[in-house]
Amino acid sequence: MAKKIKKVGKLAGVPYDLRKPNKTRFLSRVWNPNAPLINPRWWGWGYDLNFYAIIHPKKWRKNKPFNK
Repeated sequence: MAKKIKKVGKLAGVPYDLRKPNKTRFLSRVWNPNAPLINPRWWGWGYDLNFYAIIHPKKWRKNKPFNK
């Protein structure tokens, strides 16, 4: 019997997410003023950049609740 693969987890210390992609998860990882600069990928294996932090650095620095 085949082993069932978890849909979310870490492989070799790197996060993966194999759930069906959706817009909400995409936006929460790639365009989020309340998230760190580097986030787990919204789909697949690895990391994504938070482009909100890159495009609006002053607003993002002022709005960093994840550091508290």
